[in-house]
Amino acid sequence: SIFCVLGLNTLLISELSGDKKQARSLILTAAAGVGVFTLAVSGIVGIGLGRLSTSLRPGLSDPSGLIFFALLSVFTTVMLILDDSCIGLLRGDLQLRRNTIFAVSKLLLLPLLMMVWPNPQGTELEVAWLSGLIISFIFLARWLGQRTSGQSSRLDFRQLIAKRRLMLGHHSLNISIQSPGLIMPVLVATNVGAGSNAAYTVAMLIASFVNIIPFHLSTALFAISPGDEATLTREVPRTMRICLVLAVVSAPFFVLFSGTILAFFGPSYEMASSALMVLGLNTYPLAIKAHYVAISRARGRMQRAALWAMVGAFLEVGLAAVGAVTYGVTGVAIGLFTALLMEAVLFFPVVFGVLRTARMGLME
Repeated sequence: SIFCVLGLNTLLISELSGDKKQARSLILTAAAGVGVFTLAVSGIVGIGLGRLSTSLRPGLSDPSGLIFFALLSVFTTVMLILDDSCIGLLRGDLQLRRNTIFAVSKLLLLPLLMMVWPNPQGTELEVAWLSGLIISFIFLARWLGQRTSGQSSRLDFRQLIAKRRLMLGHHSLNISIQSPGLIMPVLVATNVGAGSNAAYTVAMLIASFVNIIPFHLSTALFAISPGDEATLTREVPRTMRICLVLAVVSAPFFVLFSGTILAFFGPSYEMASSALMVLGLNTYPLAIKAHYVAISRARGRMQRAALWAMVGAFLEVGLAAVGAVTYGVTGVAIGLFTALLMEAVLFFPVVFGVLRTARMGLME
C-alpha cells in the first residue's frame, strides 16, 4: 500500500490546501487510480509470494487468500488517500474519527469472529481487519461527500498526469522516510530472533505514541504552508518548541518506567526495557528530520530531500543491523538512535535556517 499510493496522499495535502473547489473530483480520481493500480500489483505480488515464500504460502495458496490480500491492500491504499485528503481540507477531525471507528470496530468484531469462525490459519484476523477498514471507509466517504457537496464527481486523470513530476517527488520522499520502519522488524527477526522481535516491536509501538507526534505536526505544517515561506517561518518555531518540550518530558518517563510498562505484556517482553529507554530518546532527532521533510515539501525540493532521506535510511538500517549482531534488541535501538543523531546533524542547517529567519524577523 505504501508503494502503491504513488505519492498521491501527500500531493493531495498540497493541492487541497491550495484549492478546495475541485476537491471531490481530485479525491475520487486519486482514490480510483491507486485502487486499480493496487489491485493489479497486489495480485501479482500475492501470487509471487505464495510461490516463493514457504512461510507465507499457507495464506496465499488459494483464491480466497489472494482475494483477502488484494482487498486489504486496496482498502488500505485508498484509506491513505482519504486520510490525507482530510488533512489537505484542514479537517483532521474526520481522520481522527475514521481511525477511531476502524480501531473500535475491528476489536469488537475479532472476538465474535473467533467464536463463530475459529480458523487455525487466523483468517478471522484478516476478516476483522478488512471489515474495520470497510466500515470506517463508509463513514469517511459519507463525511467527505458532505464536505464536498455540490462539486463535480468527474474522474479527471489528466490532472494527475500533468502533476506526475510532483507525484514522483512525493513518492520517492515517502518511500525514503518510511522504508526503515518497514525493514526494521524483518531485520530484528532475522538477526536476533522472532521472540526478540516481538519484544522489540512492542517497545517500538509504545515509543511511537510520542515519536509519531513530530511527524503529525510537520504534516499539518505542510498542509497550511505549501509554497508559503512566511507561514513556514511563523509556524516552524512553534512546532519545534512543542517537540522540544515533548522530548524533555518524555525521555525521563521512558528511562524510569520502560521496565514497568513492558512487564504488563509479560516477563519475556522485559528484555526490551533498555531498548525502549533508548527509543524514548529519539523524539527530538525525529522532530528535526520531520521538519526538514516538511520544509522541503513546502519549498518543492522533494527530490533533493528524498536523496538525503535515503542516505538516512541506509544509516538507520545499517547501524541497526550492526547493533543487532552485537547487542541484540538494545543494539538495534542504539544503532537507530545513533543514525538519527547523524541525520539530525545533516538536516539541522535547513531547519535552523528557518528558525534563524524567524528570530531575525522578531528582532526587526
